[in-house]
Amino acid sequence: MQKHRPLGVTIIAILTMSGGIILLLGAVSFIAVGTLISVAPHTANTAANNSQGLTQFFGVISAAIGSVLLVIGLGYLAMFYGLLKRKGWAWTITLILLFIGIAIQIIATTSSTEFNASPISGNSNNVNTVLSGIISGIIGIAFNVVIVYYLYRPNVKAYFGKAHPSAIK
Repeated sequence: MQKHRPLGVTIIAILTMSGGIILLLGAVSFIAVGTLISVAPHTANTAANNSQGLTQFFGVISAAIGSVLLVIGLGYLAMFYGLLKRKGWAWTITLILLFIGIAIQIIATTSSTEFNASPISGNSNNVNTVLSGIISGIIGIAFNVVIVYYLYRPNVKAYFGKAHPSAIK
């Protein structure tokens, strides 16, 4: 088994840690805003009570989204640890999340392209918006595909103990 951590694994781990920290900051923001909105004081006006209920609903939704981001952010930090400490589960989870990320990028790129290209949008820079969405989507997909390819390299698989013994040189 390879003893020295490949440089690419260190880079992926640092990117994972950065993503985890960003997700945690976003989670705290969503939870704080959601909490503040959902506990806003009630008013006696009936019309205001109806909008108050809607406001509280969005506060609860915001806090729920923040809670999900919190769990994902903590998961990313666990992956960071696992990648640095040569844990096989970190290699597997990283690949699963990369494949999910590729699928989400494909869906987001195609759906945002359709929404931006619709005549309802009324955007005068419609073509530029569509092109920039497609280009950023392709870059995101390519980035994830390169990382998947790298994680399947024999030396990287060997580092995580995932390579077949006959494949280790």
